[in-house]
Amino acid sequence: MKKLLLLGAMALLLVACEQKEKQEQDTTDNKEVFIPQGVPVAPMQQIQIQEKGGVDPTALGDPNGPVLKLEEGMPLDFSQLQGQKMSVEDHVASQIDSIRYKAEQGDAKFQYAYGVCYEKGWGVEQNTKEALAWFRKAAAQESGPAYNSLGNYYRMGTGVTADPKQALEWYQKGAQAKDAQAMLNLGNCYFYGMGVEKNEATAVKWWKDAADAGNVYAISQMGDCYLYGIGTEKDMTKAVEYLTQAADHNIANAQYRLGIIYYTGDGVEKDQTYAKLLMQKARDGGMQEAQAFLDKNFKN
Repeated sequence: MKKLLLLGAMALLLVACEQKEKQEQDTTDNKEVFIPQGVPVAPMQQIQIQEKGGVDPTALGDPNGPVLKLEEGMPLDFSQLQGQKMSVEDHVASQIDSIRYKAEQGDAKFQYAYGVCYEKGWGVEQNTKEALAWFRKAAAQESGPAYNSLGNYYRMGTGVTADPKQALEWYQKGAQAKDAQAMLNLGNCYFYGMGVEKNEATAVKWWKDAADAGNVYAISQMGDCYLYGIGTEKDMTKAVEYLTQAADHNIANAQYRLGIIYYTGDGVEKDQTYAKLLMQKARDGGMQEAQAFLDKNFKN
């Protein structure tokens, strides 16, 4: 049970740490930052936290679910954590001694997790230098998430001098290690010409690899690529297929795009009732464009 709780805390930590890419802000203090506006963020491995504080075990069936595995390759049993009335931060902090011990013993997953603890100040005092040090230790053992985090730090200039080429190199290593976030970020580099010559076809290749790995933001991105012919031929059938997958995972951009498609009947049978539902979901997900669409087309 203790091992399951510790591993559960680890998985929650890995899940939560990936939210940082949705929360990144432009750095200040006159740092040169290499993060073009509109760069698609990497996905969050989401686990739905129930109102009572437990973890929904049905999230295990989600292809965008937890990434931490037991030694035998089986997913964690999150039902063991149900009923624990703690935030993710508090739950991880309660396990900080065990996380530290395993990190110091050389376990790459826990070295990465311990780096996240320092990054966020969970169970330890927030310290970017320490976070970087533990990410580097995990990266030395070929940890895909650590590669990706180092790429983020060099892209943003967090604790290091912003360097798009080094960011690219870390993302390449992460992509080679099959880390879906690194694949998405590597695609972003090629799409925006960030540290490498701009190449939309190569960007789409990496986005597709990330989508195939279950990255819901990459799935949405591929829907846009097929919808608009970005780096590939236009294909409404594939666009609808990808956007539907992403919309089912509550990606607001995909819900918005799909709503327009069903409203106009472009490549699908027109269904304005479904279009309205999709737009409402996109609006609830934070898309102001969706509210404007609803105001204009569904006044009653």
